[in-house]
Amino acid sequence: MFDLIDKKLGMKFKFASITFAFSALLTAPMFALAWGERGHDIVTRVAVQHMRALSDGDAQLMQPFVLRDHMLAHLSNAPDIVWRAEYMSEESRKANSPTHYINVEKVLDGVKRWDDLPANFKEFRALAKSKEMETTDVGTAPWRVLQLYKLIVEELKDVDAKPKHLKEQHINQALTYAGLMAHFVGDLANPHHTSSNYDGQFTGNKGLHAYFESKVVAELSFELPQKVLLKADERRLWLREYSRKERAEILNDPQKLVWALVANSNQEVDRLTRLDNRFSIIKKSSLDPENREDAQRKPAAKVAHRYERFAVKRLAIGVDALARLWQMAWQDAGKPDMSDFRSYYYPVQPPFITPSYIEFN
Repeated sequence: MFDLIDKKLGMKFKFASITFAFSALLTAPMFALAWGERGHDIVTRVAVQHMRALSDGDAQLMQPFVLRDHMLAHLSNAPDIVWRAEYMSEESRKANSPTHYINVEKVLDGVKRWDDLPANFKEFRALAKSKEMETTDVGTAPWRVLQLYKLIVEELKDVDAKPKHLKEQHINQALTYAGLMAHFVGDLANPHHTSSNYDGQFTGNKGLHAYFESKVVAELSFELPQKVLLKADERRLWLREYSRKERAEILNDPQKLVWALVANSNQEVDRLTRLDNRFSIIKKSSLDPENREDAQRKPAAKVAHRYERFAVKRLAIGVDALARLWQMAWQDAGKPDMSDFRSYYYPVQPPFITPSYIEFN
């Protein structure tokens, strides 16, 4: 074990021991996990392969990601499992919660394009204040992605000029941030993580959140990752509503890309509701907010195939956004040569990173 000082956050991160507190996880409460463990794992692992295609297999970029894709996939689930476990402080768990979503309808009437959303965090905060809310009442997932993006860039900057052992440490820390960032990008590819109707509770579809992202996805075939990769590699998978010039701008600006992902996801909430109504619902849930019973549905195993096309596309869009953000971060860091990377570092229990959006004020 060794310590690494993170200057940007003014925090001291202790690299986690390989020994993991399994007993703590076993006693942790269950949460509605975005995409469930399988979905986040698929988004992350497939993004590595998709980035290989986007970069033409450039070893200077790809070497660490290819060697550590299993580690990245583990980290992509950490914000839902490790950071929500009972052994985490109440303060950390409270700070973690709003970083997984943004309920755009709380502050905006309609979102169809990236530029329908606030231009910066200061504007976002003012918008929330105008509705007598804090940003944490709305959700801060896009800013969480950007926070981790910037931390990746910082770790990779000037890494070529550092001694070999320090270069390895910085790449390892960048990979840690990349894996954690994968979780929040995956969240934003899921329509329910961009909507106030995040569980179908306003349409009589309560319980849809976990039913779709965990139960349905768990029942899809073993070939799901391959199907997601093929879909992610399709030209013009998304961003079709933008001109060629606008697409070029979005794909070269991390904030525009994240906002485009939010806008794209938010438009798909109604489609997911329609799938539920058509293929799953037996009895609608009450619209009474005091009634906490979920809608009655058919077993996910019997109807999962009805959701497959939708799930594959949403996962693939998350894959494409994540791969492009990783690639952009490497480019913003000066395209360091990481082709000689070798490491056995594996942060099983990554320390919590306090949300800090000061750079976006």
